[in-house]
Amino acid sequence: MNERDTALWWAKARSGGPQQVSAGTATPAGMRRLIESDARSVWFLPAVPSAAGPQVLAEYGQPASTWPDTAGTLRVFAACLRCCWPDPGTDPWPGRPAELAHVDWVLELLHPARDRISRQRLLTAGLRRLETARWVLPASGTVRLGPRVAMWGPLELSTVRELWRLIPDPAADERREQP
Repeated sequence: MNERDTALWWAKARSGGPQQVSAGTATPAGMRRLIESDARSVWFLPAVPSAAGPQVLAEYGQPASTWPDTAGTLRVFAACLRCCWPDPGTDPWPGRPAELAHVDWVLELLHPARDRISRQRLLTAGLRRLETARWVLPASGTVRLGPRVAMWGPLELSTVRELWRLIPDPAADERREQP
């Protein structure tokens, strides 16, 4: 891969986040390559140093260590994380697909004051925001974790593991109805 192609991939990653390509595509310099579970495609993500400051993160289009909650998006992400990452002792990427009904159930446990219609709006809007940034990848009736979760370093991953334990487990709730 020449410098021009590498610069093009970096521009794509800066403007659109992680890029999904076929498995045979060469990896641009300075990017991480995450292989999908079917091994037919890969994701290119910028390999940002763990000590990068806010200016560097902003330049690469990466979230800072604090992430503002835009209209409940963090709760939607927490519900997705709990459903798509069954074992916090493992790496979250690629996780497993989860039914949206399961994610909605966890969201209900996280936000019990919302009625069904407002919760559905929250879920839909949150998934849209999270998909745009490649935190999650929704499909028909399911969702799975996106390639950005693979960028968590050991410190972030340790914190997320502790938070995971605080998110309600829908399987442990006796009120749960099978979707």
